[in-house]
Amino acid sequence: MLRDAGCAEILIGFEATTFSAVDGLEQRTNWKAKRVDTYLEAIRKIQDRGVRVNACFILGLDGCGPNSFDQVLEFVRTGNPYDVQITVQTAFPGTPLYERLKREGRILRDEAWELCTLFDVNFQPAKMSVAELEAGLRKLGSLIYSDESTQKRRSDFRRNYIATHRNNKSQTRGSHVHQMD
Repeated sequence: MLRDAGCAEILIGFEATTFSAVDGLEQRTNWKAKRVDTYLEAIRKIQDRGVRVNACFILGLDGCGPNSFDQVLEFVRTGNPYDVQITVQTAFPGTPLYERLKREGRILRDEAWELCTLFDVNFQPAKMSVAELEAGLRKLGSLIYSDESTQKRRSDFRRNYIATHRNNKSQTRGSHVHQMD
C-alpha cells in the first residue's frame, strides 16, 4: 500500500542493533527493545515490496561499547538497507537527556551548542571514551558511506525488488488463471 501510494522510502530509527543497547531507551514502552530481533526481517519485507529503507543508528548510547560499531556494520551488511544514517547521541541543553548527563557529570562543556551537530561528541559515553566514539564514528562512516558499499546496497535493492516483483507477478497470473479454470 505504501508503494502504491507513491512512497519511495521510509526512515526507520533503529537506533542500535542489540537489546542491551536500546533497553530503556524508550521510557514508557521499551517498544524498540522488544522488537530488535525483528529488525532485519522488517527491512527485507519492506524492501521486497519496493519501498527503500533508510536505517538510522545512534552511536554512543549508554548500552553501547566499542564493539557497537562492528555490530552496526554487520547489521548494515546483513540487512542491506538502501540508505543508512549514523549520528552521535547528542544531549541538547534543556532536554531530559542533557539534564541526566549533567547530573551524572558527563556533559563535556556546559551549554556548548556548537557541539550539538549530531556528529560532535558533547558528553562522556558510558562504555567507551570520547576518543573511541569519535574514531568509531569516522571509521564506520568511511565503511558504510564508501562508494562501493553504497552502490552495492542500491544495486542489491533494485535486483531483489525486480526478482521479487517478477515472482509476485507470475504467482498472481498463475493464481488468476487457476481461478478462471
